[in-house]
Parts: sequence; C-alpha cells; structure tokens
Amino acid sequence: MRKLQENLLIRLAAWVLFLVAVWGCAVFGQKTILGLSCVNDSIPQDTGRFSRVLDDYIGRVKVYVDSQNALTGALDFETEQIYRSEVKQKEEELNRSNTNFRYQFLTKDGSQVIYTNLDESAGTLEQQVQEVYTVTWEEYSGILLYGVIPMEKMEIHDEFYEVYADFAIDYTNFNFYMGLTIALGTAATGLFLFALWGSGHKPEQEECAGTWQERIPLEFYLLLLVGGVIFGGYMLVEQLDSLLYWWEYGDAAVRKSIPLAGVVIVGCAGIGALVVRTITVRCKTHNLVHTTLILRLIVWVWSSLAYFVKNLPVTWKSVLAFLGYLGVIFFADYWEPLSYYRPLPGMCVNVVALIAVCWWSAGFRRIRKGTEVIASGNVNHKIDTTRLPGELREHAEALNNISSGLNTAVDEKMKSERFKAELITNVSHDLKTPLTSIINYVNLLKSTQQTDPKAQEYIEVLDRKSQRLKKLTEDLVEASKASTGALSVNRERIGMSQLLSQALGEYEEKLEERRLTVVCTEPEGESYVYADGRHLWRVIDNLLGNCAKYALEGTRIYIELIRGKGSVTLAIKNVSREALNIPAERLMERFVRGDTSRTTEGSGLGLSIARSLTELQGGTFELVVDGDLFKALVTMPQAS
Repeated sequence: MRKLQENLLIRLAAWVLFLVAVWGCAVFGQKTILGLSCVNDSIPQDTGRFSRVLDDYIGRVKVYVDSQNALTGALDFETEQIYRSEVKQKEEELNRSNTNFRYQFLTKDGSQVIYTNLDESAGTLEQQVQEVYTVTWEEYSGILLYGVIPMEKMEIHDEFYEVYADFAIDYTNFNFYMGLTIALGTAATGLFLFALWGSGHKPEQEECAGTWQERIPLEFYLLLLVGGVIFGGYMLVEQLDSLLYWWEYGDAAVRKSIPLAGVVIVGCAGIGALVVRTITVRCKTHNLVHTTLILRLIVWVWSSLAYFVKNLPVTWKSVLAFLGYLGVIFFADYWEPLSYYRPLPGMCVNVVALIAVCWWSAGFRRIRKGTEVIASGNVNHKIDTTRLPGELREHAEALNNISSGLNTAVDEKMKSERFKAELITNVSHDLKTPLTSIINYVNLLKSTQQTDPKAQEYIEVLDRKSQRLKKLTEDLVEASKASTGALSVNRERIGMSQLLSQALGEYEEKLEERRLTVVCTEPEGESYVYADGRHLWRVIDNLLGNCAKYALEGTRIYIELIRGKGSVTLAIKNVSREALNIPAERLMERFVRGDTSRTTEGSGLGLSIARSLTELQGGTFELVVDGDLFKALVTMPQAS
C-alpha cells in the first residue's frame, strides 16, 4: 500500500481515470434523465412530445380546412392566391406519402367525408391507425377523426416515427444507462478518494510534503471554485432546460449537446477536485492556516490580542474583566430586545459572573492546598490542573515543575547518599580480610620472644594501630547500616537510669585518667524508655567516649535525666578541649571532628552513629554548641 501511495504514475492515472469516469457519469446521467419520461409513460402516445406533434398536425388540418372554406367565398386575386398556396402546402404536408398521420373530416352528422388522406383500399381509419381520436369543430360544422399508423407499419420517417424510435431506444436502454451512471459515479468516488489518499506522499519520504500548488494562497483556489460553481451551475441549468425542451419538442441538437455538457461537468469537477486535493495536502502537512491569508490574519490578530492580555499585570486584567462585566450588564439591561425583560437578563449575567468567580476561587483553593502539601515535604505531589482558569493553570504548572525539580534533586541526593553508604560498606568489607590477617600476624609476633627492644616497640605500635583501624572499620559499617535503616530494631521497656549507671561504671577509669568529674542528676525512681537496649547502649557509649576524648582535662561532665510528657531526655554537657568553631549540625556529619588537627584517636563517626541509632529507635538527637560548651540531648519515648 505504501508503494501505491508513493507511486506518481499511479496517482496521475487515478486522476485521469477519475475525470474520465466523471465525464461518463455525466453523459449517461443525462441519457438517464432523458429516459425518465419513457419510464413514467409506458407508451409513446402518453408522452408530451407525441401530444405536441399530434397537436401540430391537427393544427395543419385546421389550417387546411379553413383555407378550403375561404376559397368558396368572394376573394380578390391576391388573397385567393395566398389561400391556394396554403391549401397546396398543407395538402403536401398531410399527404399519406409524407406522413404517418391519418385523418377524416366529416360532416357534423358523420354521413359524408369532406377531406381525408386515407388510402381507401387499405381499409377504414380504425383499421389503419393504432388509436382513433375525435374532435368536433363547431365553427366548421364538422367532426375530425384522426390517428397515427402503428410503428411496425410505418414507412415514412416523419416526426411520429422519430417519437416512436426515440421512445423505444430510451425505454430499452434506461436501466443500462442508470446502472452505468451509478457504476461510473461509484468508480469516480473511489478513484477520487484514492487520489486524495496518495496526495502529498513522495518516495523515500516518511512525512507528507506539499508541492508548488500549496504555496499558492488558498483564497485563489476558493475564488476559482466559486467561479467554477457559478459557471458550471449556469451551464447545468441551461442543459436541464434543454433536456426538458427535448421532452416536449425532441430537438436532435439536445442529444448532440450531451457530450459537450459532460465536458463542462468534468471541468467543474476538476476544479472542485483540485481545491479538495490542495486542502487535503495542506491538512496532512498541517499548513492549512499558514497558507490561508484570511486565517493567518485572524490568527495573527487573535494571538496579538492574547499576547497583549497575557502580558498585562493582574491588576489591569482585573480592571478589564470588570469593565467587560459592566459592558455586558449595560447591554443586557438597555438593549432594546432584552430591556423588555429587565431585570431577568442582568440577573442571568450576574449568575454567570458569580459562577466564574466561584470557579476561580475553587481553583485558587486547590492550588493553595497543593502548595501546602508540597511545602510539608511531599515533593511527589502534583496539583491537578484540569478545568483551572488560564492564570491559575500556569501558576499550578509552575508549582508542579518546582515539585518535579525538588523531587529530582531529592532523588539525586538520596542516590548519592545510598552510593556513599554502599561504598563505605563495600570498602569496609574489603578492608576486613587483610586487617584480620594483620591482627593475627601481630598476635603471633607478640607470642614470640623478641630480644630487640625496638622490635617489641614496633609490634606494640602495629597492635595499637591495627586495633584502631579495626574499630574504624566497624564504625564505618555500623554508621552505614544505621543511616540506611538496615539494622534490626527490637524495642522493649528499658530502665534508662540503670543503663546510664552501667555505662558510667565502665568509663570510670578513663574519666579519672583525664581528671574529669561526673555530675549526674536523676529524678526519683527509674526512668523507663521504649527502645532497643543494644542501640541505646551504643548511643550512650559514643557520647561518653566523646567526652573522654575531647573534654577539657580537670573539668566537670554534667549528666542529667529529664522525664517529660511521654519522653525521657538524657542531657550530657562538657567543656571542649579544642575551640568549637563549627556549627552543631556540622559536628554530626560523618568524619567531622572537633579536633581539627585530628591528633586524637576519634574517627569522626561517633555522633553520626549516635544520631542515626537514636532516630532508628523513634527518638531525637540534638546538639547545642555555645562557645566551648558542648551539649548533647537524646530524647526517647517514655515507656509506661
């Protein structure tokens, strides 16, 4: 099908065959119209043409009788010659050797034949003609009997013979002409649709392409079509009049004009097909508006007005809308046909204005709710823009674009965090195997007898550094799992005071080495929290270890348990040995340490792990930095 559509020769052949089919349909259609009179009248004698010819011959007889009667009177020579010439002419026309018309003009009582053209040897009038007609002429005191010889006995080719012959041809061929007309009309329609289907397509080209015809403004084709319709309509009306004339008079020129009328119809059809073809191609190439001067002007005016209104400030748009509303109200109340029904038209306008304001308000409310949802953190939320006014729709689409941008940024951030966590986990896992081997070999070296003091010192350094690296690796794995939520959580009722006492007992020696005094304040009775004992122990362990590493020697560490409404807060405060010149949030990031020189044994992961573990248990973790004062707040849900 694609090849048929793109083949230029096939399309040209389709157009040529279309015009030929139109010409044939027009020619045989006219012949079908001529045959309608024969189908409606079952015999030739019922046709108007036969009646007209018969009346013509009756008139000739009447002129003949009148001229004969005139010659019986006293006439001057010139008038007598005129009547004699008329009599001779009519006798010639009515002679049975020149016509198939037979007549008898009888006296009023029918006893005597005055004039006739019968061959008495052939029998009576009833025997010679197909049907006898009678007419009484009172002015001539006589009766006219007349008729026409049956077609099978006709030997003279006069008007009656032509009527009978044309009737036989048209009556016999009517169904053939009508069927051929329908077939050619159907073929023309199919060829026309096929030609339109292939218009604009070229070989090795996916999309439709216009030709030089599509560069001509469409108005030219429309003017050509109007001219063709006017000319073709005038010619078709003239041809229809000729066909009606043929029904009455049977002029042979009418039949000769049928092919020429078909050519006129083909020309009109060709013009119409050309216009439809170029419109079709313009629609296929989406250039109908761009190649139409009037539509281009309308589109330009409309787009200019729309651009002007769109770029007006909202205040001026409101002013124009209000002025338009006032104009419509004035028109509804004072225009003559509508003023009779006042105030009903104005009320209708106010109802429409109220509906428009409510529509705008509902759209604004929808946008406001969507904005609140997005602002609350649901960046995936999309505001429904269906049936919103133009300005609000643009605003909603802008908000949706912001939401999409935020969602993309969050996804990228999460992807980056996930990648970092996976990288830390994978690297830590890869470090475990060689690190385990190092530790094992260090232990083997420690079990051997070393005579060289330096070798013993080196073994102790290797042991200390490998243990530190092992601790760092474990912290990395734990930080990664805690931040991604990969750790299992088994929450239960735990005594916070008891857990804190155990942790202080373990850190007592380390704190005393740094001359740090613990000041602990607890409320009466046990403070129970709903948490995972393992993870909560790690949080407290990290905070106390942080104090042991970074607190200023000889200072106090203040630990306080606070029971609030539905929560228990552990507050740990100490004075930092180093100046804390970074924000609290920065301290909770991974690998960030208060010791900027990084000379201590810390990994920079303790606070990050503590926060992740706290949040994993449903609690909150907060840091406060005030000068050199460091304060950590761990809040957990209170257990009943």
